[in-house]
Amino acid sequence: MNRIPLLLTFTLSLACAQEIVQIEKIEVQENASTIEERKESSIAKRIITGSELTQYGDMNALEVLKRTPGVTLSDGKGKKGAPGKGYTVVLIDGEQTSGSKRGNPLEQISPDMIERIEVMTNGSVEYTAESMGGIVNIVLKKPKSEGLSRVKITAGAYRDQPMGSLFAQQEGKSGDLSYLINTTISDNSQADEVLTHTHMPSSYSDETSDYDARYRSLSLNTKLIYSTSPKNKYTFDGAVNVNDYDKTTLDTRTTNGSIIPDRIINGDDSGEGVMVWAKLSGNHNISSTELVEWKLKYHQNNQTGNRRTESTTLFVQDDDNDYRVLGTEGSYSVALDNHFIKTGVELKHSAQHDEVISTDITQSYVNTSMSENKGSVYLQDEITLGDNMVMTPGLRYETVHRDYGTTSSIGYFAPSLHLLYKLTPNDNVRASIAKTVKLPRLNELSLTVDSSLYQNDITHPDIIGNPDLKEEEALSYELRGEHFFEDKGVVSIGGFYRSLTDKIEKMTRCEDQDGNAVACDVGRYVERPYNSGNGGLWGVELELKKSLSRYVEGLGMFANATFQNSSLTNSTNNMTYSIKGTNDYVYNIGLDHSIPSYRLTYGGAYRYVSGYDDSKDMYGFSESQKGYGTLDVYAIKRLNDTFKLSLNLKNITSASIETHSYDDNTGTTQIDKEKSAPVILLSIEGKW
Repeated sequence: MNRIPLLLTFTLSLACAQEIVQIEKIEVQENASTIEERKESSIAKRIITGSELTQYGDMNALEVLKRTPGVTLSDGKGKKGAPGKGYTVVLIDGEQTSGSKRGNPLEQISPDMIERIEVMTNGSVEYTAESMGGIVNIVLKKPKSEGLSRVKITAGAYRDQPMGSLFAQQEGKSGDLSYLINTTISDNSQADEVLTHTHMPSSYSDETSDYDARYRSLSLNTKLIYSTSPKNKYTFDGAVNVNDYDKTTLDTRTTNGSIIPDRIINGDDSGEGVMVWAKLSGNHNISSTELVEWKLKYHQNNQTGNRRTESTTLFVQDDDNDYRVLGTEGSYSVALDNHFIKTGVELKHSAQHDEVISTDITQSYVNTSMSENKGSVYLQDEITLGDNMVMTPGLRYETVHRDYGTTSSIGYFAPSLHLLYKLTPNDNVRASIAKTVKLPRLNELSLTVDSSLYQNDITHPDIIGNPDLKEEEALSYELRGEHFFEDKGVVSIGGFYRSLTDKIEKMTRCEDQDGNAVACDVGRYVERPYNSGNGGLWGVELELKKSLSRYVEGLGMFANATFQNSSLTNSTNNMTYSIKGTNDYVYNIGLDHSIPSYRLTYGGAYRYVSGYDDSKDMYGFSESQKGYGTLDVYAIKRLNDTFKLSLNLKNITSASIETHSYDDNTGTTQIDKEKSAPVILLSIEGKW
């Protein structure tokens, strides 16, 4: 049955208690200033402060973003990602992240490294045209001139598996040089279980998959700021991360109710990698109204891995992925009367090399080299119209040349217009329109096979790219009203509409070795991205952040809700359905309370991700998922002016994710239920 899913995001968290009645005065000032910045910004944005990022015990930036309202991220093959289809562009200090199937840079960033997160729901030409679904900019901390030493030790357990991390940071100033150096060492474990029931026309089977995994990483980060004069400043950002993991599985299957296993699969997936980031930038105030900025940057992400599955036959796959980026950019800003004009240019070269060697007969391509050259130029003007209105028009042009076995060259304009109208000193009306694109990633174009090895079924397909994939385009409209309370709270309501062209969706079908569609009993399940058609996405967003100290001292609240609908018409068969894998709604409910006399803050948040129900696609496959909820609680006790103690209990509800997949070609239904367990973490942090 075709239907349009509804996405509801509702977040209620008394993190406002952190913003309004924080024990430490500096955090009160920090959070109050972000509210003021948000109110005055010509482009609509949400700002999440550092104190809000660490309270729930998230281990890295990827976990933080999953609980951030309005953010959608793709998260590999598993079902435990954030809702959405990976639209949101994530930047780190304005730089776009680059990951691989075995390594995500966001997993290597500790929340303790982050100053704040800025969420812009409609793109700005200053960043990138590839901002479909919005932009998230993770702003890392900068060194403080007075100097600060900080150490945080975290220990915990997941089921009976130990977890732990160490974060240490030193910052200060020596003459004209400010510096910040930190390191993070983490060693985390996982032990989960997946139950799979497969029903075929003439038989059924039940399978239990037990997962045990260990993830370790060591990262070193530095930020150096050298000020030769009040008008000139040079900054160096560098990061090196070394990581490895090992994941073992034991799959046991019984058929037709038998208690004797008819298939046992032993699996192992291990990998290691190195990520390197380096950026040199300069800021030059050439006059009181003019600023010139430039950047030179280099990124490298190398990941290697080995996967093995064995039952009656041993299948082995070795893979090596190397991704490199070399780029430069410059900008010129000038203030002229009621105008603030910024123009810039960016050049970037990306190269990716994939090598896959497999004993599995599905592997056809073992060595693939791809490259991309991208040039961008933009012009943006922030125009102040009287005392109450600011208009920000902008135009960006990007040209991309790619070589991935075949070559392609495209160019596109991406205009945007943002409007801020101040009804009163505390009331804003915002409107915006922006054209954005979503370019296929290089690995989505590659024909290198990521084989599922022995366990090939509806939910474990081989993963292959599509060299015929085109860019997806969108025209996004937004209208929003905001009211800012005197106690630094905010309430807002907004609506949006996004017109989509050449929507990219992942679909599964059965193929032979040559990539031809065949019956599933003689071929293998293969997942590829396709341009599925044109459609639209529309909805309403609500937000509330308010102190409740009037009723209970030290209490505050935060609420966010998004109601969303979608419709997509397939370009091949003209069928209309909803966007695949879009959850009907998501909500978070939480409470925080600060007791200054005891120097204690405590609270909790419940996050519920509803299910979805996809219609049958053009290849006869459909999928649905049941909703699941997660409850997190925490307590933070300041022991003295130097140390504080934190206790986090995560996933108290032991969230279970149940997914139903249906293959109309064979009449097979597969039900996968992923079980998880609570996590307990205890941290002690010292600052001096």
